[in-house]
Amino acid sequence: MNSIKFNTYPTPVEFYGEYYNNNIYIKRDDLTEPTLGGNKVRKLELFLAEAREKKVDYIVTYGSAQSNHCRLTVTMARKLGFKVLLILAKSDSVHYNGNFLIYDLYNTEIVWTETDKVPESIKDTLSSLLDKGHNPYFIQGGGHGDLGTHAYKLAFDEIMEQEKELELSFNKIFHASGTGTTQAGLVSGNILYNSNKEVIGISVARNNARGKEVIAESIISYLKNIHEFNYHITNELTFIDKYVGNGYAHIYPEIINTIKNVARNSSVLLDPVYTGKAYYGMLDYIKTNSISGENILFIHTGGIPLLFNYASEFKEE
Repeated sequence: MNSIKFNTYPTPVEFYGEYYNNNIYIKRDDLTEPTLGGNKVRKLELFLAEAREKKVDYIVTYGSAQSNHCRLTVTMARKLGFKVLLILAKSDSVHYNGNFLIYDLYNTEIVWTETDKVPESIKDTLSSLLDKGHNPYFIQGGGHGDLGTHAYKLAFDEIMEQEKELELSFNKIFHASGTGTTQAGLVSGNILYNSNKEVIGISVARNNARGKEVIAESIISYLKNIHEFNYHITNELTFIDKYVGNGYAHIYPEIINTIKNVARNSSVLLDPVYTGKAYYGMLDYIKTNSISGENILFIHTGGIPLLFNYASEFKEE
């Protein structure tokens, strides 16, 4: 499976500190490049390699007005010489900040759509490009699909090697879980290594039932299509929807306080939509479940531009 490397791997694992007699480490996938990085970089390295093999000229993808995935699709695809078109969900208030600012810096072509008309908009956009003589390549929102899952199976490979260097074993791996592809890759790695780690996804939007369903489908598809064996998901999935709040991008005081505390204690920046919510969820999960004496890894999946987009939420009256 080919890849176009934008980074030197592995990304570092840093010791954060102790919490309820647990050692907390952070894997810094926010340090990937370009344009403030994040977990989508690993996925797009694979998708864009496939696009180059297929000799396409247009990259098309879908996301929100402040999508980390869309930001990185634009910047990575443009660097490789592709034209890029974003299909974005309409929003009542689009701030000229964060990820949207980066879209504009690249003079990105945008098609706005209602959220209930996304499939229709994708189909119409691709048909229009074909009619104009282009050869477009569509990437699912969030880098969803077997290639995206494989990207985080490779990240799991890294973690296993870093354990040897650090001379320790991580009992639990926490991360923000959105479309579920990152979690699917980590769980797939756990299965393939026959490891006993618990991969814990802190949901940023989906409820437990839907989140687990999508992740399970991704794991089954990946293991069958890439590793050629059938696998039945039993109890491997831990997907926590307790910290979603009122929905995607709902920011509540505990998230703000967590981001401030982590920044002041370690100089690591989290964002309020993904990693801040997940980090708060991890700390509360550890406390609530009386977890003690473990080595715990938090994967920082990026999203730093969102910190600036929601700057007003941090202003203390």
